[in-house]
Amino acid sequence: MSDDKAEEIRRWVQGLSPTELQGVLDGIGGALGSFTLAPERQTHQMPELPDPPEETSALTVRVDVDDLRPAVWRRLVLRGDLLLDELHAVLQAAFGWQDHHLHKFWPGPQKRIWRGPSFLTEFDLSEGEEGVPESEVQLDQLLRAKGDRLFYTYDFGDDWTCTLRLEAVGPLDDDAPQAVCTGGRMAGPLEDCGGVPGHQELVEAYLADPSLRTLDRERRDWVPTGWDPTAFDLEEVGHRLSLVGLTTDELLERLAQPGTGASFPEVLEPLLDLALPPVVAELAGLVEQARTGGEPSTEDLAEIARPYRFMVELAGQDGIPLTSAGWMKPAFVERIYHELGLADDWIGKGNREDLTAPVADLRSTCQELGLLRRYKGRLVRTPLARGLSTDEEYVDAVAGRLLRHRNTWVEVAGALLALLTAAEGGPSREHDGTIARILTDCGLRTTPGGVDRRHVAEWVRPVSAALRRARGERLLSRGGADHDHRAVVLTRRALWPGEDGPVTA
Repeated sequence: MSDDKAEEIRRWVQGLSPTELQGVLDGIGGALGSFTLAPERQTHQMPELPDPPEETSALTVRVDVDDLRPAVWRRLVLRGDLLLDELHAVLQAAFGWQDHHLHKFWPGPQKRIWRGPSFLTEFDLSEGEEGVPESEVQLDQLLRAKGDRLFYTYDFGDDWTCTLRLEAVGPLDDDAPQAVCTGGRMAGPLEDCGGVPGHQELVEAYLADPSLRTLDRERRDWVPTGWDPTAFDLEEVGHRLSLVGLTTDELLERLAQPGTGASFPEVLEPLLDLALPPVVAELAGLVEQARTGGEPSTEDLAEIARPYRFMVELAGQDGIPLTSAGWMKPAFVERIYHELGLADDWIGKGNREDLTAPVADLRSTCQELGLLRRYKGRLVRTPLARGLSTDEEYVDAVAGRLLRHRNTWVEVAGALLALLTAAEGGPSREHDGTIARILTDCGLRTTPGGVDRRHVAEWVRPVSAALRRARGERLLSRGGADHDHRAVVLTRRALWPGEDGPVTA
């Protein structure tokens, strides 16, 4: 066995809890005889910690994610009385991680990851481990003089280890926040990207070609929309840090403050009864991001409204005649197919609705949105549709009904898709997975392991189709990225009906 493989196995074993390790031994014992752990697991001796200083100071700390090139780092000014569990939340926000995995703090000055003592997390305590809880240790007990070091590991699979090095100790204002970011470089590594090797592969691919064409399609589609590993946004990091530690009520109160323009969408309020503060903080951050950006142009509104307006006007006073099977008659199907440009992304003559998915999908959407209805063998306009005249009225009518569903959680899933689209500047294939994870974090289940992203994909299908249509992207096309902002316009109006400002020419 190679030294590298042996080291990998050793680190994995050392990261297991006693319960997990006993489970491994039980599995081996099924073939080779029984194994049992010793009554007490060997622990490394924790160095004696000094008492906290009498006066709390501001500690300027540089935090590097180890072994990355180009380097990924943040410079933070931290309150010395931060507890380590609070520091964990700060580091998650500083690098844009989402706290999906376990973590550990290791005291310095030597770097002895998995070979030296560590502070106990809440998970460790629940597993019966003994030692010093991180929730009882202040940062200024560990970092006291320039050059002092502390180590932090997040995600024992990807194994992100960070080195915190104290650069300066200074006076602290009474009202100083927990943490302020004053500098940094590069975006934080993506969650679950494969650790240092996976991150390096993604960065190298981006630097060679920002379109990531050198990656296989599955990996390329996994990367979030607009991802740029070289981007460091000081304001964005500061925003995330400002949300750390807030309770649900405090987060909602902050969103409700005048001038923020970021009230919590009513359609997502059912989540607030289930979500723990970290999830609420994530949602609050998305809400604030979603409300930033310019207003739509008249051209944007016209393009978003175009397919729906076309269908309503085609119905006219007499309606669209249907066959005995309930499909639109061929002449009308063919007209929709060609005049809306659907022939560019479909095959066939486009004269049978049952064989022309883009036309059938549009017709179904118009009925679901309450613009058309079946009546005496025809597809006729509804009273709502008869009252529409301008493109903006059409867009507001579509947006106002886009997220409605008789099932609360299907409605919430669609609203989460809208929120992620507005916050991230466009739709992404990864949004289904994010929605599944948020719903799972709120305690919802469609499988024993949580909410399945395939179920989410089915729930949000009508919303996804409307966003695709708003971008000018057809059923089979992968294009439309140049018009992501139109999908954002539609989602913002769906989440906050009636709150958009004037249209710019």
